[in-house]
This record gives sequence, C-alpha cells and structure tokens, in this order.
Amino acid sequence: MSEAHMHDDHRQRMRARIEKNGILSLQDHEILEYLLYPFVPRKDTNPIAHKLIDKFGSFRAVLGADAKALKTVHNMTDKAALFLSTLSDIARKFCAEEGEEREKVDTYERAVDYLSAQLKNCETEKIVAIFIDQNGRLKHKCELGTGTETDCRLQVNELVMLTQNFRCNYVYIAHNHPHGMARPSFSDVEFTKWAVAALEVLGVRLLDHIIIAGDEVYSFKKDGDLERFKSSYVDFVTNGNLAADPRKGK
Repeated sequence: MSEAHMHDDHRQRMRARIEKNGILSLQDHEILEYLLYPFVPRKDTNPIAHKLIDKFGSFRAVLGADAKALKTVHNMTDKAALFLSTLSDIARKFCAEEGEEREKVDTYERAVDYLSAQLKNCETEKIVAIFIDQNGRLKHKCELGTGTETDCRLQVNELVMLTQNFRCNYVYIAHNHPHGMARPSFSDVEFTKWAVAALEVLGVRLLDHIIIAGDEVYSFKKDGDLERFKSSYVDFVTNGNLAADPRKGK
C-alpha cells in the first residue's frame, strides 16, 4: 500500500470518528492533525501536530500563537500557519454569542422533548448520550452504539472516554425501542448499573437513562433505579458489600 493511500485511509477513519462523536471526542493532537488536512495535503500531519504541541506547550498555546511563530515548525505551510493563527479570534467571536444560543436541557421534561425528537422515529435501536453544563445547557450529543447486540461494556467505555474529553459534570443517556415497549431489558439494566458506577468514579452525575418507544417514555430515575444503583455502588466501595440486584422483587 502506498504512503499516500495509507494517509487517505487514516484521514477517512478520522473523519468517521468526528462524524459519529464530534471533534471534541478527539485528543488535542488529533484535532490539530485534522485541522491541518486541507493545508498539508500530501504529508502525515500527525507528527506536525505533536511538534506544535511540544514547541508551544499546549493546544491552547498553539492556537494562541501568531502565524510567524507557527511557521517555524517543520513542515508547516504558510496557509496552515495563517489558518491556525485565526482560530482563537474565531472562537472568541463564537463564544460571545454561543452562551445564549445553546439549547436548555435543565429539566426532565426538556430532556425528554429533546431526546424524543432525536430517537422516536429511528427504525433501528440507538443509544445516545447528551452532556450538560452547570447552567443546564446542552454541550454535546454523541452516539454510543446501535443495534440490540452492542456490548454494554464497550458502550460504557465510550461513555467514560467522551465524558473525560468533554469535561462535563452532568449526563443524560437515552435509547429507543423501535418495535417494543418503553421498558428496560436485562441488558439495559446492566448497562445502566455499569454506567452509574463508571461515572461515579469520575465524579459525574448521571441525571437519567431514558427509554423511548413511540410516545411512551421510561425513566430509570423516576422508577428509583438510579438511586438504588448508586447506593449499591457506594456501599460496595465503602464497605465491600456487593448488594443483591436491587430490581429483584419489583
């Protein structure tokens, strides 16, 4: 396989990751690598991205550098340096307006409305997570998996990685049952238990796991499961007691 073909394949995989989970799911050097694609078309931009961060010390510092300084990095082009040097000003302009425009998801009802609009007409089962800031505004939406056979451990791993990347303290999870009722299956319960435990480790609050089936909605929080799962996890960490399945007998 030619070097050019290898670069093309790598770039396609990177674009697929961004399409699925957004650019902020990438590490800092990967974001820089992606931003350089149009301006450095025939070279591997991964080493350039690493050199930029090594030279300037951080992703933020790279975007805060002027074009002249950026051009001192090996293989940086004039157009790439000019482009990167403008991004901090573009970001400031965006942030000046963005706070008022982001959608509010500060209540259960608003979360259900938002997630229902995303999922109720999907013909295949899909699980998504939305990340909320401290003011109750939507920061990001990501897909964790599709289909009923997706391994819940892989979904939780993806959730943990995205939560760390997005630096959010609040998360909603939701999925749909396209051809069934809005009641949790065994795998739904297992996924939610693992998600609660993994997010507790990160100091992140799972606000709810919502199941949507047409106009019918199920809430793990309203049914009391989230608090039971959290209590079971805390008891295990504190006392070493692994509680019995809190759903038994319900």
